[in-house]
Amino acid sequence: MTTDVDTAESPSLQLAQYLQEFVKLRVTTIRDVDKYESVIWFGEMPQEADCRSGAWDDSSNLEDPWIEVRRQRFPDAPQVPLLIVEWVDENALRRAALDPPPLRESVYVEDVEADVGEDETPPLVERFLTTHPEVVDAYDAYRPKWQAWSADHLRRERIQKVYAELFKLHTQVQKQGEVIEVVLGLGLIDWKSKVGDRSIPVRRHAVVADVELTFDPASGVMHVDAPGDGAGLRIEDDMLEADLRPGRSYYEAVEEQLNELGDAIWDKQSIYAALRTWSGALSADSTWSEGLIPAPPTGTGPSLSFAPALLLRKRPQTGMIRIYERLIQDLQLAEGLAPALWRQLTDDDWDATS
Repeated sequence: MTTDVDTAESPSLQLAQYLQEFVKLRVTTIRDVDKYESVIWFGEMPQEADCRSGAWDDSSNLEDPWIEVRRQRFPDAPQVPLLIVEWVDENALRRAALDPPPLRESVYVEDVEADVGEDETPPLVERFLTTHPEVVDAYDAYRPKWQAWSADHLRRERIQKVYAELFKLHTQVQKQGEVIEVVLGLGLIDWKSKVGDRSIPVRRHAVVADVELTFDPASGVMHVDAPGDGAGLRIEDDMLEADLRPGRSYYEAVEEQLNELGDAIWDKQSIYAALRTWSGALSADSTWSEGLIPAPPTGTGPSLSFAPALLLRKRPQTGMIRIYERLIQDLQLAEGLAPALWRQLTDDDWDATS
């Protein structure tokens, strides 16, 4: 097999390029957030006292957890009056729903007035709801109690769903923390980008932060917060082709804004400013949305939405690729910028003492 090699390139540069391509073969780039193991969107969480977050509460402070969710308890449905028991589906009444089950139009009951023998079963007769207004009145009196219970039950179910999802994340990280991680994604990029003749759809968050999930089984409370060593807000761009990435100066500007934020990720004015800067750096046709729900693209340019989400994913292996990228940039500028040990690998005549 033959390869085309630019003989003008130094051995150090050729080695760096070769190793970068080798590492890329072992790394699968995820371009769509839905390809992660789990995604929990803040915009889909109920905004309740038992499920609170600074994502929608502008009054939160730095000491508040990023998310706090309490385990829910579910009271039983109100007892069904005896008068209507045979006229309604009791099992349906034990399940919360938007609307209660209707009364039956008719029922079959034993004819207690029938003349039957001692060991004989009375025949069944059909009774119609239209002839029993007392049943309708009893059901009308019972229904508001059931509707209040059902609405509260459905509300609690929405909170409990978030609690269960966070509990699942916590359990998975406890068991597989070496290979998976949970991060907070901010600033969803939705972009059907084109590089040459290729269309490369991208739907990933531009910024991520490290998180810590804590669980108190006694109180039944799940917390999501910054780890003890900090959130580590950072740009992720591995889903973008090199031709689509902004210039180095934009990275430095946004990274400075993120560093100033620290763990105060719900400082809306500051995080919005950083994400707006990145949005504008991506394309002249980009659009920006402050919504919790991802905004669809409105044109050919990228759409970037605040759209925070918790992401369960395999730990990325892009660190070495970035190291080689920086090394290649340095080598392309000047061979002398190569680390001494690196030059020793490719230059048989190189003298460490010279």
